[in-house]
Amino acid sequence: MNPTPQDAQLAVKRVLAEVNKENEAAYRVIFEAVKICIASGMNRREAAKFLGVQARRIDRHGQYFRSLLATRDLFRGALNAGSRSSADAADVEAIIRRAWKR
Repeated sequence: MNPTPQDAQLAVKRVLAEVNKENEAAYRVIFEAVKICIASGMNRREAAKFLGVQARRIDRHGQYFRSLLATRDLFRGALNAGSRSSADAADVEAIIRRAWKR
């Protein structure tokens, strides 16, 4: 079953209720939700308004981009990560599964 824009909107709301927009799990859920909305025929401004994200973070190809803060934290975390990176990855996957109800 293909997710609809309404499913995408619910997934974004679920993930943002749990973590902030700068979190890796939120980024991955929003990225997928934007793709679903664009594929259903929405333009980027409509998709952004529908999902509750900033339109300037969606490019003209329909891809959602991280903020500079999230990018900095991503690289900082990669450089400082030791054994906790696998635990963090499992946490991210669990949050994504809960958001999409998989």
